[in-house]
Amino acid sequence: MTIYLINIAMLIGWALLLMRHDIPSRRGWFVSFATIQWIVLSGLRDISVGDDTAQYKALFLQSQALPLHAFTDRFFQILFTESEDPGYYLFQRLLQYMITDYQVYLVIVAMIFMIPLGYFIYKYSSEALISFLLFSVLFYEFFAVTGLRQTMATALVVLVGYHFVRARKLGWFLLIVFVAMTIHKSALIFLPFYFLANKQLTKAYLMTMFGVIIGLFLFRNTFFDILVQLSGYDTYSALDGAGAVNFSIMLITVLVVALWRRDVILQHNPAAIHFFNALLLAACLLPLTFINPSMMRLVQYFSLFLLLMIPEIVITFEQRERLVVYYSAVMILGLLFIQDAPVYSFFW
Repeated sequence: MTIYLINIAMLIGWALLLMRHDIPSRRGWFVSFATIQWIVLSGLRDISVGDDTAQYKALFLQSQALPLHAFTDRFFQILFTESEDPGYYLFQRLLQYMITDYQVYLVIVAMIFMIPLGYFIYKYSSEALISFLLFSVLFYEFFAVTGLRQTMATALVVLVGYHFVRARKLGWFLLIVFVAMTIHKSALIFLPFYFLANKQLTKAYLMTMFGVIIGLFLFRNTFFDILVQLSGYDTYSALDGAGAVNFSIMLITVLVVALWRRDVILQHNPAAIHFFNALLLAACLLPLTFINPSMMRLVQYFSLFLLLMIPEIVITFEQRERLVVYYSAVMILGLLFIQDAPVYSFFW
């Protein structure tokens, strides 16, 4: 926990230091410092940190002994008919021609995710510190220390793909989705976002979406079975007592508050319409987490937009109120992170 405390203290410290000095490009400096911190924590972790780190090391060592054609033969057959993700293993094997150390590999994977994340926050967040603290509390345990395949797929389809959504470049977005789904098939779930990103928040649309959310919750078992069959991940099954209750309450609360303040939010940032639609799609997938917690993997593609939406809510308050809300949010997020921070150790 000490390492995490230092990390949070440094994030806040950098923000306060740069805030108090008239430093050119101080926002860029802060994002750079924060990104480097997370690359260090993620890439230099011990094999015991994270549920899958040791398992991925075993796969890394196994693939070194295999010839390249073992990963290229039947590539498309595997992609479309089996539950494996051939793009990830092909990427790993190609990289092994340059690096053979698993720790270096973890650093590279950390850079693949954290650098696009830093740019995502730098480019689109109204409050970079809050965005990084939100990432620390809500997403770091998965994207920083656990799932390598989905971490890479999310970096491509969300953090890179979103730029093509904004630019309305469908061809490039489809290419990104295809590459990402070879690394983790679940990335395909992000495809509808391109077509709904600019959907206006009319009364009819919102009523329809909330009706869909309620309907999917009532018929979540059928919805779950359909998605499992389409994805090919037939190892997932229903689990008694499943349900991301706290996360679901938090996401729905943020969405409701954002919709309440939507006129002010959209007046300040018209592109925030994308954040609304991403969170509505995330809410549609929440019922799946009450079948199997692993379905949070699907929700996370869209819920990353919480990093952008919550700062937008904060800045809708009047200037005097905003400072109170801002520092309260920073303090609460810091305390939540400290409370839930798992054991961490460096590889040495």
